[in-house]
Amino acid sequence: MTAYLIFYSWHIFSIFHSVFLFGMLITITLATEIVFSFPIGRLIDVLNKTTLNFYSNVIMILGFIIILFSRKIYFIYAANAISVLGWTIKLDTFSAIIMKHLSENLFKKANPLINVTNSLSLIIGTMIGGASLILLPDFFNYILLAFTAIAAILSIPAPEKISKNGGKKQTFTKDVMAAGSFIKKLSGFLILAFFLNGLFISLDTYSSGLFNIVLKSSPFLYTIFSMSVPIGMIMGTPLANVGYFRKDRPLVIATLLLLFSPFLIILSISRSPFLDIFDALLIGMILPIINIPLFTRLMKIVPGNIYGKVMAFLKVFTGGASPVMGAIFSFLVIFASIPIILLSVGILVIPLTLYGVWIIPRFFRLSPEGK
Repeated sequence: MTAYLIFYSWHIFSIFHSVFLFGMLITITLATEIVFSFPIGRLIDVLNKTTLNFYSNVIMILGFIIILFSRKIYFIYAANAISVLGWTIKLDTFSAIIMKHLSENLFKKANPLINVTNSLSLIIGTMIGGASLILLPDFFNYILLAFTAIAAILSIPAPEKISKNGGKKQTFTKDVMAAGSFIKKLSGFLILAFFLNGLFISLDTYSSGLFNIVLKSSPFLYTIFSMSVPIGMIMGTPLANVGYFRKDRPLVIATLLLLFSPFLIILSISRSPFLDIFDALLIGMILPIINIPLFTRLMKIVPGNIYGKVMAFLKVFTGGASPVMGAIFSFLVIFASIPIILLSVGILVIPLTLYGVWIIPRFFRLSPEGK
């Protein structure tokens, strides 16, 4: 999906010269993830996860076939929505497989590997999307179909013992109520994640416009910029599991959030694509130091029998701001420049960090029962 977004974000700017139309591409991506989170979570808890993983590839293939008919904006949006649905099923299923098959003491060792794998996926996708823009624009859709078909072939379902919750039937309503009851205990932390995710979607919304309109840069440097965050995440991942950061340090995690403010402000005032690339690299290095201990803690405290549903709630709540803010950021650019909006986002991170200093230690004190 990264390759698709990289390629068609630049395509939209080149053809339509519109930040708003690109912002809607991001909004559709995020909205699709959120709308289907609940049913996907339900399926994860009751079906064979490897089977879901296989069919996720089939759905993505159907989405990419649509774009073969036309590159008009509506076809781009439709193909994006369908392929994102398949991608979301794949990502959520993978997390559930890790939760099901690993013991709790291996979670923190597994999460850095997951982080590196996700980062490599972003890098490879960015390279494919960027290289296709420059070298093979007419063959890009066929490249996507080929890679997805290979993934489907390698994802043949395997037998898996499905949990029956002790033989008791659970209705969808009861499942949602159980997950909702648990999530109430995470409400303070979710508020922080909600607003941070909403603000940071500005990077996705404006990255193409920043390099295309403000910096008047090339597709090559835009591709490098898009790769900088995942490369930084690979560089920062070992730090999350060694030395000082080996133990959970809630206050340190909260304090690290403050660094995002100057990094975003630098993006707003910089007129050098190379400085922006380095800035994005630093952002990527900090992210795993924050994300890995938080996600590891989540895996420890979420009950296994409602894991899929709880994670669906988490995605909806923490990601709920993203499509809304994506649309808002797309609209705001009509009245203000991209640098001014990024500067404002950087300033707004400061009060959120102060709230994080209070709420993140409380999150780490939650027991596996959510108390």
